[in-house]
Amino acid sequence: MVIDVHVHICPPEVREGREKFLDGEAEFTALYKERQARLAGAGEVVAMMDREGVDKAVVFGFPWNHEEFLKFNNDYVLQAAARFQGRLIPFVCVKAEHPGAPSEIERCLGAGARGIGELAFYTNGLDEAAVKALKPVTDISHEAQCPILLHTNEPVGRHYPGKSPMTLAQLYRLLKIYDKTTWILAHLGGGLPFYCYMKKEVRDVLSSCWFDTAALPYLYRPEVLKIFADAIGPEKLLFGSDFPLIHFSRYKNEFLQAGLNKEETEMILGKNAQSLLSI
Repeated sequence: MVIDVHVHICPPEVREGREKFLDGEAEFTALYKERQARLAGAGEVVAMMDREGVDKAVVFGFPWNHEEFLKFNNDYVLQAAARFQGRLIPFVCVKAEHPGAPSEIERCLGAGARGIGELAFYTNGLDEAAVKALKPVTDISHEAQCPILLHTNEPVGRHYPGKSPMTLAQLYRLLKIYDKTTWILAHLGGGLPFYCYMKKEVRDVLSSCWFDTAALPYLYRPEVLKIFADAIGPEKLLFGSDFPLIHFSRYKNEFLQAGLNKEETEMILGKNAQSLLSI
């Protein structure tokens, strides 16, 4: 079974008229103002899954600043999951700093969402304000026993839209504070798994973390998957495409070139997500 844990979808009103959703949405504007920045709907996602051999996908919206946009996108995600029963696994996406975030999370979890995310702090990184904002979110995730998918990125290398000023020190501190939370760290945790080669502490701190491969072909050479599997264990890696940014088919060559064995590949492509999400 192939499970993609990182897919963005949004309603047709956003896809067909994104200019109406730019005002007061600096992060969305930075990522999606230009028409070449692709937006996808649920039907397109399922068509891609059928074409490319993906069995299930975790889907979510965008961390909008406007509460009405958040609810609009979350409702679309929940409706899409109901429409394509069993194929799409809905997560609730919020702006964690928004005072209404906890109630929106609880509303969507009550309506069938299976996790929280992708949460992102694009502007200021994982600073003190982010740590504080995540407290009620982690409390809810504990009670609901569901994971939180968090946007992370490598703190070095080229700049691109959506790359936050987070540091690995900020991320590591956050994980130590909320050490009981089940985290899915997007984009291979910004490279944090490398540090599992250290002899002390790091593996324990990351024991409740999983790492998705979203945007891997843009960020790393394929062999990084084998290195990360050796460092933290193949059971901690999850396939995520970041569709519609990248199609699953592009990852097939990456996995072939990574140096993984058949069992490790199957774990990353789906078995780990099956276990984590109780599928």
